[in-house]
Amino acid sequence: MELRAICGDTLFIVAVTGAVSAEVHAALFDAGIDDLLSEESPQHLLRCLLRARRHLTLLHAQERKLDALQDKLDAWQDGLDHLPTPIYIKDVAGRYIGCNTAFSQFVGTERHHVIGQTLADFLPHDTAEAHRESDLDVMRSGGVIRVETDVCVPDTGMRHVMLHKACIAAPDGGLRGIAGVLIDITERKELEARLTAAAERDPLTNAFNRRKFFQVAASAVERISQGETRFAVAVIDIDHFKVINDQLGHGEGDVTLCSIVDTLRAYEDDGVLVARAGGEEFFAFFSGENAVQAEQLLERMRADIARYCQVVTEIGTAGTISIGLADFDPMQESIDQALRRADLALYRAKRDGRNRLCKAP
Repeated sequence: MELRAICGDTLFIVAVTGAVSAEVHAALFDAGIDDLLSEESPQHLLRCLLRARRHLTLLHAQERKLDALQDKLDAWQDGLDHLPTPIYIKDVAGRYIGCNTAFSQFVGTERHHVIGQTLADFLPHDTAEAHRESDLDVMRSGGVIRVETDVCVPDTGMRHVMLHKACIAAPDGGLRGIAGVLIDITERKELEARLTAAAERDPLTNAFNRRKFFQVAASAVERISQGETRFAVAVIDIDHFKVINDQLGHGEGDVTLCSIVDTLRAYEDDGVLVARAGGEEFFAFFSGENAVQAEQLLERMRADIARYCQVVTEIGTAGTISIGLADFDPMQESIDQALRRADLALYRAKRDGRNRLCKAP
């Protein structure tokens, strides 16, 4: 094989004079020769040359086939490289055996640095292990999966991608590896978030709207089945808000409204939701431990707003809040009934002098 390594694909014929032992004959062919000319007769030389020509013909045919295959591979690679979507292929061990230009740009290195590497060479250990487990799931199932994940892209930052993975089957029924496509859905996710915000939030104050409030309330019955049994609702109204608009202008009214919403939203968490019901009125929903402490939380909200948001007008102080609070049992009444009871409590708070909380019996 040393001779073949030296000669490459060149046709290699050895001519010897004299007798050649079987051992030498075998050793020459083991070394990589294509034919052996050991007789000086014209007939033997002719037969050797005919064999050489046939060998060259076959060799040239194989070269043409290889060139055609290489052209096809190059065409496929060029086509993949013109696509803006990152595409890759891995073997069963998780090593990259192919990718397009978009993928090499995605991971921030040249293609020849990607080939032969694994995710562990590009991502933190925990992230790489999670993706490797996902690869194994695909190979075990033999199907296709879709995974949404956040990926930090060089020179771009954090992107949200949809990752499609599919098994590549071998002709013998085994596995060659997996193919993957990464679709950047960051803009789509941002649009979805904006649409969700538009559907759930008041455009002026960014508080949740009535629709969101009633969605949360509707889920209360379902949460009862999960063991959560304490709920409360409140109706909140800004005191003398019309006076602010009439005397100081609607611009000042909007500023006051937004300031009050910011104060109320500071108390929002998993168990507290505040929504703008319309105009200067708000609904609040409390669940779990926050429902038990709803009265204390609302008193703190009222005190903060009185301290930071009140406005001086010709008739005196405005911009404080009055609150009506009611416990809510979804198994005993509807959310509308609970809000009516809270609204009646609000009227009592207004009647008793405003800037106070009253609880429904």
